[in-house]
Amino acid sequence: MQIGVILGTLPITSILFQPVWSYLSDVLNTRKVLLVVGCVGVSVSMAGIGLSGSFWGVFLSAIAYSIFIAPIGSISTAAVLDYLEAESIPEAFSLIRVWGSVAFGVSSLVMGSLLLEHILDYFSWIVAGIYLLLAGLSLTFAKDEKGISTNDLRGLGALRTNRTLILFLVSMVFIGATLQISINYQTLFLQSLDAVDLLIGIVVSIQALLEVPMMFAVPMLLRTFSMRSIILAGAAILPVRWLLYFLIRDPFWMLPVQILNGVTSISFDVVGVSFIDTQVPREWRATGQGLYGIIFHGIGPSLGLFMAGGVLDLLDVRSIWGLNMVLGVIGLALVFVALWRFSEPCKSSAGES
Repeated sequence: MQIGVILGTLPITSILFQPVWSYLSDVLNTRKVLLVVGCVGVSVSMAGIGLSGSFWGVFLSAIAYSIFIAPIGSISTAAVLDYLEAESIPEAFSLIRVWGSVAFGVSSLVMGSLLLEHILDYFSWIVAGIYLLLAGLSLTFAKDEKGISTNDLRGLGALRTNRTLILFLVSMVFIGATLQISINYQTLFLQSLDAVDLLIGIVVSIQALLEVPMMFAVPMLLRTFSMRSIILAGAAILPVRWLLYFLIRDPFWMLPVQILNGVTSISFDVVGVSFIDTQVPREWRATGQGLYGIIFHGIGPSLGLFMAGGVLDLLDVRSIWGLNMVLGVIGLALVFVALWRFSEPCKSSAGES
């Protein structure tokens, strides 16, 4: 019950605070400061978890963690997009994002195979150290502009009339739900198939490592295909992936199926980010990314995990992939309708912006 209280509170806290952080970043021109504050706050919170010897100590530290980690993703993404725009290479976002996939794959494999038995002793301190390092790196960013921004609030208000954006964000509730369900129940499913620990570690890590070549291919893909086509391809693959999960009886078949994750990852973690950037005014870039993060990584996963838990109680872990198929089909339909109104961008020739 206590674990459920903590895990149920964290996404709600993140949903509440992420738009506040992103809005302040755009209005106050304080991306550098907020990144440093967020990273230091996460580091201190994780140290608090490591030192806590009671439920309430862990609970309060976890809430602090959720509050401080909320701005890091959206503000970092906005900073990267600013940099790439200034360098006239907006299509190179995936070449920076790829390092997240590399880190996730390597850390999952290393920590899962070497530190699993002592994970409670080391994990919080490793995370605390990493975010303290990130705080130091954030200090190397260029200075924030001084003063409060005079951004036109009408530009932010216009987002409410952007039906393409609204419908796309609604579709991300269903897409995000399926992806988070997969992350949380993949290990349990493999255990139900009597997979050995080493195979489980490989399956979990390989899905991230397989993203790496796909990330490097994104600039070429964007020169050949439109954003709409790539996003639709990723949405169409999801129900197929969940159907294959549902049919698998031998855990080794999970390995080739993980290849499909590479396509869905670039569709939503890279091209989806760029699509959102085309739908919001530049001066509200962090707010737009914060909104995308709330829905794709917050609201969707929270609802999905709640439904998956109910399915697991009533049926079995395999039935969860049936739920994912239904959610994936709904997400695909909404993505198709949303992007049908998004005109195909012109393909640029080499050397053209």
